Amino acid sequence: MAAASAKGEKLPMFVIGKSKSPRCFKNIKHLPTQYTSQNKSWMSSEIFEEWVRKVDRKFRVDGRKIALIIDNCPAHPTLSNLTNVQLVFLPPNTTSILQPMDQGVIRSLKAYNRGKVVRLISRALEEKSLVQRYQFCKE
Repeated sequence: MAAASAKGEKLPMFVIGKSKSPRCFKNIKHLPTQYTSQNKSWMSSEIFEEWVRKVDRKFRVDGRKIALIIDNCPAHPTLSNLTNVQLVFLPPNTTSILQPMDQGVIRSLKAYNRGKVVRLISRALEEKSLVQRYQFCKE
């Protein structure tokens, strides 16, 4: 999930995966995103509520109030007792037209992250081949 303000301030990415502890996170001590797991890797109302309440606490500590524009999805319930976050739900069937994150932001974000992953894999493969060449030369 991606969330940002009109000024360009970004909330940390929120990722939902299938595995509770993915092997790729084995030696990772800190993720730059929030990660949770769910059987189908889909947003559920429980996960959404937990995330919104966490965002509400963050903005309460910062002393700021925000309006969060959200699409009209069954996994996005109306929540009460929020002090610093106001949920603004889009009308049904208008998300692709009105939702700012659907206006190319998410696609650009995915393209950037995929490119970054490809560069990391390429660098790792190059370093591995250099190590293998070095070991071959030593023998």
